Amino acid sequence: MRLVPELPETVSGKREGITRRQVLRWGILGGSFALVPVSLPGCGDDGEPVLPEDGAGPTPFLDERELATLRALVEAVLPLDPGLEPLRDGVEQYVQRLLSDVPSAERPGAIFAGGPFSGRNPFPDYERGAASNVFPPNDFSQFVPLNRLQLLGWRARLLGSEAVPEFDFNASVLGPVTGLRNQYRSGLKELDDLSYASFGRSFSALEPAERQAVVQRASSDFIALVTGHALESFFSAPEYGGNLSALGWQAIGYDGDSQPLGYAIFDQSTNSYRERPGKPTTGPNPDETFSPFPPEIATLLRVLTRLAGSPRFP
Repeated sequence: MRLVPELPETVSGKREGITRRQVLRWGILGGSFALVPVSLPGCGDDGEPVLPEDGAGPTPFLDERELATLRALVEAVLPLDPGLEPLRDGVEQYVQRLLSDVPSAERPGAIFAGGPFSGRNPFPDYERGAASNVFPPNDFSQFVPLNRLQLLGWRARLLGSEAVPEFDFNASVLGPVTGLRNQYRSGLKELDDLSYASFGRSFSALEPAERQAVVQRASSDFIALVTGHALESFFSAPEYGGNLSALGWQAIGYDGDSQPLGYAIFDQSTNSYRERPGKPTTGPNPDETFSPFPPEIATLLRVLTRLAGSPRFP
């Protein structure tokens, strides 16, 4: 039994447009996303960050045309419900930061966000058992330095193993690692090349049906790469560049990081815990109604139950 659904086939055998339901199925059945934390520097030909003269930060890797192609691709493969369109803007920032940040020994880069608090929630007031008006600083925006192995791994992941000699010792057996920068540059170029060959215009200038026709002919590996990064952008912490205004979290009913406030606050006056209004911990949320699992989730649970050796899922 396949856990990941096949792309639909047309009469000609070509892939049809990707639906929102299929994307959600892939995201659910494909397991957890690797939420890639990143920042926004650029690099020169030798892979080292290039700092502009004004000291504003390294130069972005993708140019405006490539960003327009990327945005058009995300529009084609990830249709969004009304009101969620700003999430696409976050994809551009997220991918730009991912490709532009090549850490070095001198400048570790912004790869892993710090902690423990983001500043989105206040400290609790234990005297009242309620939220205070005091907020912690956003430690998520203070990124953690990389150790030596992390540094090598990220440089190889971004630049390719050939640009990182210390990482290339397995290339003769396993083959070289193609860096994400090269994958994006060649993949976005392929979309434009196919668009000009078929319609005489850039991919970003095509109509929706024309974009779908080009997507069917493009590298499926690249389409999958961009789709995965877009989903990461939708649901990762906003400090990584995507999920603008936490809109992705709101869309799936997720509160995001809740500390240091939490959901049950100790009240010194009563020597007991108080639950936050609307966020109970000992009963159901008042604004939520029970609904059965969607068919794809029910199927996944049945498969996992059988794999675990049980006869059926209740």
